[in-house]
Parts: sequence; C-alpha cells; structure tokens
Amino acid sequence: MGDDEIAFDRLLNDTIEQQHVINAARRATVFLQNPCADARFSIENELRRYKPPSFDSSGKIVSGAWRQSVAEQGCGASRILNVMLIVQGDGKLAVFPLLPGGTHADPLLQHDAVKYAMQSLATALGGLEPNCTVMYVADTEFLAKEMQALPGAKSPPWKELWTLQSRTQKMLVPMQFIPDPTGTTISAGPNSEIQVVPLAWQLPDITPRRKHDMPLQ
Repeated sequence: MGDDEIAFDRLLNDTIEQQHVINAARRATVFLQNPCADARFSIENELRRYKPPSFDSSGKIVSGAWRQSVAEQGCGASRILNVMLIVQGDGKLAVFPLLPGGTHADPLLQHDAVKYAMQSLATALGGLEPNCTVMYVADTEFLAKEMQALPGAKSPPWKELWTLQSRTQKMLVPMQFIPDPTGTTISAGPNSEIQVVPLAWQLPDITPRRKHDMPLQ
C-alpha cells in the first residue's frame, strides 16, 4: 500500500470525517421527506472513486473525489444514502448528498437523469397526481449491465429501476444508460413499463359503514 493509500485509509477512518459523511446523508431529500428521530446510520465499506485522492508530504489531502454509502435504519425503513466528497482548492472537503440506493450513475449523470425520469411521468398513465407539490427520488436500483460496450465507450450500457415518490404514490421508472465515445445517453421508460403504486397509508377508507356507524349530523 502506497503512502497516498495509507493516508486515505486514515482519512476514511477519522471519526470527525465520518460524522461529516453521516451529517450529509441526513440532508438527503428522501430522509428529509421521511424524518426519523430514532434513525441509526452506519458507513458502508463500498467506495466509488471518481478522482484518485492524493496527499502532500505532510499527509494533507490536496485532490480527489469519491462517493461513500451510508446505511440508514429506523422507523420501519431501511435504505442506502449516498454522499459525494470533493477536495476543494484549500484542501477542505465539500460533502453533499447524492441520490439514494444502488445507482451506478456518477453525480452529473444523476442530475441529468432525474429530469428524464420526471419527464417520463408527465405522459405515463397516472404518473403525475393533480396539484403535485412534492416529488423526489426515493430509491435507485441497479439491475444489469450488458456484456459489451459500444465502440469507443468507457463502459457497457446498463439498466436501473428508479423509484420516484409523491405524497400519495410511488412511481417505478425503468432507466437505461448507454455510454458512447462522447458521453452517455439516458432514457426513461417506456411509459408502458412505468408502474404507479398508491401509498397504503393514503388509500381511502372504502369499508361499507353500518347505519349506527354513521357520524351524527
């Protein structure tokens, strides 16, 4: 293990930096929309490097960018919250939440893909509830990667399933990412494969009432 790797391992195990990661995970939209005072957080071993970390002779980090995952449990929920860390020019770490779940999309792809997912719901049957004021990505699931990449592409195409949520329903949107020599093409849908699932706690009470159950006028 080289000096940079030793210094990086030390940084990852620093309790102060670990708390910064957890604090960023707590700012994820899915957690803010589903707050839990009893939630427990633990940092996963999974790490995705976007720019190799490097350190100066004193052991201070000077460059690097990576993603860490945080497991959240509590209030009947269990999810993975992802956090991006970028070394700024002064050697300090910028830490902010990414989309939850197992997406393989990098931060820029995530940003662009959200727009495609939202647009697909506009034409899907029941995809958008009337007067919707809350819509967010509640989960992402990596499904499969194709065997071969397109000529000149850095990786093969892959598929994911994203769960978007409003106040009354969840929308399961198939997503496809197709890298090519110039970037990555993103597609959402098709509409016929988008599933709309009402949230159980929002379903209306349709149980027939007996006469003596009717409220007094």
